[in-house]
Amino acid sequence: MEMLLVLVVLVTISAISISGYRSFMVQKEEQRFFEILRQDIYFAQSQSYALNMTAKIIFRESKGTYEVFTDLQLVAVSRKLPQSIQLKKTSNLTEIYFNENGTVVQSGTLRFSTSRGEKTLVVHLGGGRVVFSE
Repeated sequence: MEMLLVLVVLVTISAISISGYRSFMVQKEEQRFFEILRQDIYFAQSQSYALNMTAKIIFRESKGTYEVFTDLQLVAVSRKLPQSIQLKKTSNLTEIYFNENGTVVQSGTLRFSTSRGEKTLVVHLGGGRVVFSE
């Protein structure tokens, strides 16, 4: 009887630990995704400035991906969004477009649904500043 009680306690502790670990891993995956997205945005902007060409980051909600285009035709990078992240329909942008001198063509907000709530990416006109917030 004591062995059964010990076994029940161990199984319960293991189940709690595994669910906590899974939540931790989802959170880390989301952090990595947004850091890579930030780097891809800087890459697109620097490419547009350095090569004197337009660059675009287009979010494809139906596919759950985004693509970085240089010169509007060449796909430089294509990435899949993690399952826990979705572009919300309340976003007023689905792309970030840099002209030949690295400035943003259209300002707006991209809203993402994550496991920890909403995260926004605000694109400002002019110098092309992009700001993340939770």
